[in-house]
Amino acid sequence: MSDREIVIVGDVHGEFEALSKLVGPEDTLFIAGDVLIFMDFTDFSKGILSKAFTIDELIEGLKEMSEGRLDRVKTAFMEITTPGEERYEKILPLIEEEYERFSRSLVCETYILYGNDDYPDILKEKVSGRAEIIESGVVKAPGINVALVSGMPGGDHVPKFPGIVSAEVYGRRLLELAPADIIITHVPPHEEVERTDGKPDETKLTYDTIAKRNEPSSDAITKYINRHNPVYSFFGHVHNPSVISAEIARTQAVNLGFFRLKKEVTRLNIETMNIRKVGI
Repeated sequence: MSDREIVIVGDVHGEFEALSKLVGPEDTLFIAGDVLIFMDFTDFSKGILSKAFTIDELIEGLKEMSEGRLDRVKTAFMEITTPGEERYEKILPLIEEEYERFSRSLVCETYILYGNDDYPDILKEKVSGRAEIIESGVVKAPGINVALVSGMPGGDHVPKFPGIVSAEVYGRRLLELAPADIIITHVPPHEEVERTDGKPDETKLTYDTIAKRNEPSSDAITKYINRHNPVYSFFGHVHNPSVISAEIARTQAVNLGFFRLKKEVTRLNIETMNIRKVGI
């Protein structure tokens, strides 16, 4: 099937063994960001952040974020993203170990874009020779051209991991991107119709039913779609979507699904351009 299909997956978040069971050496795999698992919201003792903070600190931080009290949260995340800071140095070996484990799990030709939860420089170092990190560009796979853009736009986003870039940088990546048959990003395209009351909109691709909010999106992706009309716009980031797909212009925008939970990949037939879900 490898000569007729490519495999796409999003939000692996540490489930490397499960992913390796769903691809074979003959496949071409595209990963739409968020390789690491920083926090497991079903078990706070899991994830990298549990090694840098106590469970009580994590719970209090989430409470402060939900209430919009961000000063201490910003300080805490500065401490885990700044080399030399005690918390950063504490989790650095864990980040490196996870990326090394990820690299060892790769069994086929693999292209990766980084998400907001990733550390791009460390990721590039640890998968070197096993996979290719695409910051922005078009991969010419057999029978199909695949556009990829890494990162999440939003310089003011909290928490601010290294995978988050300014809207200007992200927009430039999309503006300079060549036409392709499909585009893969970490975040969804922005849907142009907005609510007038400022409340979360459950009809959007961005709405997360557990977080009960609209996650970040990008109008630069939407502009790319309007310019080049790819068949699909694949994305992740929204773990619990109320809407999994929608038409934007002539393009079908599709949420790849939360792999850590669903254990499913998307297989795209490059002849028919039909997609199917395959899981464990």
